[in-house]
Amino acid sequence: MSCVDKMDGEASALRRWCILRTSGGKTLALARSLSAGGIEAWTPTRTVKRPKGPKRVKPGTRRPMVEIEMPILPTFVFAREAHVETLAALATDERSRHPAFSVFTHAGRAPLIGERSITGLREAERVAAELIAVAREHETKEEQRRARAALLRTERERRKALRTERREFTIGQRVTVPDARALSGMTGIVQASDGTSALVAFGGSLTMTIEAWRLLPNDLQAG
Repeated sequence: MSCVDKMDGEASALRRWCILRTSGGKTLALARSLSAGGIEAWTPTRTVKRPKGPKRVKPGTRRPMVEIEMPILPTFVFAREAHVETLAALATDERSRHPAFSVFTHAGRAPLIGERSITGLREAERVAAELIAVAREHETKEEQRRARAALLRTERERRKALRTERREFTIGQRVTVPDARALSGMTGIVQASDGTSALVAFGGSLTMTIEAWRLLPNDLQAG
């Protein structure tokens, strides 16, 4: 065999795959175990979201979601042709720490497949990755929406509670309205107050009735 032929053979061995068979539940574990042991092995995977915890939950609550990685082609793992002899030995080695598997054979030999033969599986894995990315993005947006809604509810409840408070202001007392942008930096003088609201003059013809909870004594703000 010439040097060129030998190189072509080595390159071919790097490109082709042998097929391993295992139980469905051990598909991912086998691919990971072999990879960790220095054997190039692969099985196409997809990630799905599943609800976690008991099926029955309190009304108005949702079960948390968890991500689970699953094989697209259960029971099948692909390994590079260069490892086929090692794999054949491992498959019958009772002391092997890898999940149980066998090297797929047909007519007494281990059929080898090229990279083109798994193109469809590569594409299925890519599409699955895109789908879970979209699902994660949607979930993140939904969580953000819920967080904003919760903040709004909290703010509404806070304002509702504040409106029930009574604040007494004396006539002539100087006040500001911190949460009103239009009145930012302006100081008003209380003209009248009944505990729930106050008539405040800001100079000139600008006189407004403002809820008492929104007013802050000017000396308190300065302090």
